[in-house]
Amino acid sequence: MKFPQLTRMAEGLLVLSVSIMLLTIWVGYLAADHFSITVQVSAHISLIFAATLLKIAYVLRCIGRHAQKMEV
Repeated sequence: MKFPQLTRMAEGLLVLSVSIMLLTIWVGYLAADHFSITVQVSAHISLIFAATLLKIAYVLRCIGRHAQKMEV
């Protein structure tokens, strides 16, 4: 994979992971009264996975930008 493609893919993953995190925070904490306990537990678990995806995407973005000699 080429590094400009890696950087674009990582930026897309960053947007996706932040969106998922915001959704799971809303479901698990802010509007918890409107969802069943099963959905709330799923939201809490998904929050952990979204945070992990965020970290992986950020590292990939740093790798891509560093390889292109851009500021990280």
